[in-house]
Amino acid sequence: MPWTLVFVLTIYLPLLAINFYVGRKILDAVTVLKGWSRKRVRLALIGASAYVNLLPVVFFAAFQINGRAIVPDFAGDNFFVDLLFTYPFWIALVITFQLFILYVLADITKLWVLRFFRRQQEWWRRIEPRFVVGAFFLILVYSVFRIYSDTWTVRIVEKEVHVPASFSSLNGLRIVQVSDVQGDGRTTYDKMRRFVRRVNALRPDLVLFAGDVVSSGTKYVDSSASILGELRSTYGTYAAVGDHDIFSSKSRVVASLVRNGIRVVEDSTVFLTVRSTPVALTVVTYTYSQRPTRDRLLHASMGTDGAYEIFLVHQPAAALIDFARAKGYKLFLAGHTHGGGIAFGIPGLFLVAPATFESRFVSGFHKVGDMLVSVTNGLGFTLAPIRYHAPAEITMLKLKK
Repeated sequence: MPWTLVFVLTIYLPLLAINFYVGRKILDAVTVLKGWSRKRVRLALIGASAYVNLLPVVFFAAFQINGRAIVPDFAGDNFFVDLLFTYPFWIALVITFQLFILYVLADITKLWVLRFFRRQQEWWRRIEPRFVVGAFFLILVYSVFRIYSDTWTVRIVEKEVHVPASFSSLNGLRIVQVSDVQGDGRTTYDKMRRFVRRVNALRPDLVLFAGDVVSSGTKYVDSSASILGELRSTYGTYAAVGDHDIFSSKSRVVASLVRNGIRVVEDSTVFLTVRSTPVALTVVTYTYSQRPTRDRLLHASMGTDGAYEIFLVHQPAAALIDFARAKGYKLFLAGHTHGGGIAFGIPGLFLVAPATFESRFVSGFHKVGDMLVSVTNGLGFTLAPIRYHAPAEITMLKLKK
């Protein structure tokens, strides 16, 4: 059974429970405010909930009938499947989870108010239905706008990186970090080409790709690699191997990248001379299915003393970050997380994504000792075909003395 289907089925029962809780809150609020028939409102909510949650049922049924041949249709290759089932499911999931968070916080506040401020009970009963309905419309509008913005636009994130005086000749060097383009039926040829054009417009001196050329299978390997081959920089493009590269066909991905002028490095260091200054680029393959031993890491990082040291990998694993910091690396670059992909919560207060439980380095820049850790959100998708509080991005690091 494909992992995408396994994941969706795994979250299905908890999702139904959350739908029930949110639906019940809306049912109670609407019937109080509008005086509508409770039975009719309940039927309308059940119908809407049943429709937006059809994806797991349809996917499972199609898989039982047609086997793995049907998987590409649910991975972006079939526009009507996406339009009728996939997008409604994931957009509704975001809205429901956001409402769930607000309603739970409100219910906790309600218990506190009713226990310690008994005189405010009547006031709370009056405002609660209005809060529930108001929150629904607020979250609906905000979520749809945010999903659209984060999914269909690409932002440029720039960061100035201080270099020691001994590497002052690197002042002004422009390193562009990209990751997780994941070509498929959703991250199309045209979308990837626009992405590459934006990278080239930054006039990078060095492009570092943190892995994941495609989402799955080999259908999009050659076309995606050919577009990445259009990346232009003074000192070339170097790539790490990602999880989906291995899941799809590591040998096919690596061969296609190399054929298009991108140098793929595994568990070793490339030495560059940049403006008469030695730069050591250590690239390690660290994925779910392939991880280096400590001896292999030590061997890969040999001879980097005296150079400006950069560490490139797919997954921002804490063990690797600690290793690189201890070895004196200046930059640690990774992708993999998609910035969380979908992150729930209240912006400015807290945001939680599944990737948060895998690594504390989910997105952005983190100072670890004297080393800067940069985790880019990338371009493409893995499971969900949308982004929420995790916009697609290109990261540019400017070295400054």
